Amino acid sequence: MRQLLVAVFMFTSLLLMMAIVAFFLLVDTRPMSRFEYLNVAARITAFRFAGLPELDETEMKFLYSNSCTRKCHSKDVVERTKHTPREWENVVNRMRLVNGARLTDNESIAITRYLQKKHLSNVPTILSNEANRFLKQYLWRSDFGESDLYIDVIYTPIEYFNLTGGASDAEKHNVQDYTVFLVYLNTHQERLPKAAMEKLAVLKDKDGGIYEPADWKVSYTSGDYHHMEGVLRFKFVTEDFNRGKVKNDKGFMNLVLKDLPGQKERFFRWELPVPEFHEK
Repeated sequence: MRQLLVAVFMFTSLLLMMAIVAFFLLVDTRPMSRFEYLNVAARITAFRFAGLPELDETEMKFLYSNSCTRKCHSKDVVERTKHTPREWENVVNRMRLVNGARLTDNESIAITRYLQKKHLSNVPTILSNEANRFLKQYLWRSDFGESDLYIDVIYTPIEYFNLTGGASDAEKHNVQDYTVFLVYLNTHQERLPKAAMEKLAVLKDKDGGIYEPADWKVSYTSGDYHHMEGVLRFKFVTEDFNRGKVKNDKGFMNLVLKDLPGQKERFFRWELPVPEFHEK
């Protein structure tokens, strides 16, 4: 019996030594050294099986690379198109639940947060280059302000939904009776403040009219509270202003967000009417 145990021990030790030699000879760990690689791999293993606390950025990148771009996809396939926070969460969930990627809950959360931080788009990414240029010129406004709070607002008249093919969303948001904005809030350091946007926003027109929101609905919040999406609606007041049908007299509207971190007020301006989009 003792001889059998010794033989098993020696055989196991030989296999381990062969694995170590093969690792040092064959595995490319750049830009890490092999010892750094082993240390991070050990922490990732502890994170997966023993509930190790939050990973740092290097460890999240390691987890993402080993789980995604070294096993399933090339780096270009994953990173060539940036996505919104909600889209990245959907991508990781699909890889896990539909495509069978072997990820624990903690791993999928960490990979999602890494992608949301490193490959973020604040607008939907399903559009052509030409449609995106139209979107950014006429509908999308950004404020990369202070206090690590970044705000993107998309004005969504019917032209927006014609652009994105979202007829059902146009009906859901009732763009025939409301002026509608999609609001994206992002931060990389602190949690997003609990902003009651329906109390912080006002809409102003060229004649000095001031309108308060009809409602504000949060449609997405990331698990780490670094990303939020919502729909802000204003009830139409006049046909000309709200429907953008002033064809002979150009106008504008300003959306003002008050009492957010970094600045007392943040302004977003759109020239009216919004032209129709024609794909060339």
